Amino acid sequence: MNTHEPPGRCPVRLPALSLGAKLTLTLFLLLVGSGYLVAVAKIYVWHNAADGVPGMSPDDLRAVFHGLEREVTEEVRNTLASEMLREVRPGGGMRRYLMRGGESAERALIGWLESGASEADFSVVGRFQAGDPSAKQVIAAQCIECHNAAGGDAHDLPYADARDAEPRYELVARVATPVVGEATEETRVIRLEPISSRELLHSTHAHILSIPVFTLIVAGLFLLTDVGPRFKAVLAPLPMLAVLLDIGSWWLARPFEPFAYVIAAAGALFGVTYGLQILCILACMWVGKRPAPEPGT
Repeated sequence: MNTHEPPGRCPVRLPALSLGAKLTLTLFLLLVGSGYLVAVAKIYVWHNAADGVPGMSPDDLRAVFHGLEREVTEEVRNTLASEMLREVRPGGGMRRYLMRGGESAERALIGWLESGASEADFSVVGRFQAGDPSAKQVIAAQCIECHNAAGGDAHDLPYADARDAEPRYELVARVATPVVGEATEETRVIRLEPISSRELLHSTHAHILSIPVFTLIVAGLFLLTDVGPRFKAVLAPLPMLAVLLDIGSWWLARPFEPFAYVIAAAGALFGVTYGLQILCILACMWVGKRPAPEPGT
């Protein structure tokens, strides 16, 4: 064994790993790399219209994490996604229950929600296509089993007083009407409220215990590459720093709006530096120069 290692180098050589080890690490890097891309896609799908306008922009981050005052048309006001609409759209947690009622139930409930969830249309049958049930009938058939105040699994968010009772509009409206906050002026300026502290705490818990783990693993592998020690010293900690800035700014943006822009900058910093580390690892492992065998081995 060579005991005189050059400064900044580790005795472990990625190019000298066995084929099985290289394949295992490559598959791991492909998984965590593609996982990051999936996360970016989820952010876009989930938040791209948070400000009431399709397409991702800094205003979406401001709306989600700080809140946003915006002058909007009546159409935009009515189409801003409510909590119920987010849950029953594709990818939402409650969609599978809605789809038990088939396409007619989907069309009736989502159509009612997207058109503003008005009380006048709550009980209208065939609102969007002849033969469709009303939104009230869909909720009674697919939701009341859990969302009732008399012992349902979701009794803390009831739509009816009991399992066999009819849905009450005033209960449903709490999560069905467009989430636009209070009007601040009569000129159609509304306040888009940020996500609740409960939702943010749940998201923080999930991310803060998982992202640093694979970020640390990738950084550790990067430190085993043969790139220069100064480059390592600069690049290695940047993804972890970006995670800290990103998650920390979720909370700081609530009282201090400029931190919404820190969220965007931290996300970009993480993507670039994390991707660069993965590329360096793969390049060193597969095309890097294998160390020469030591004399006598």
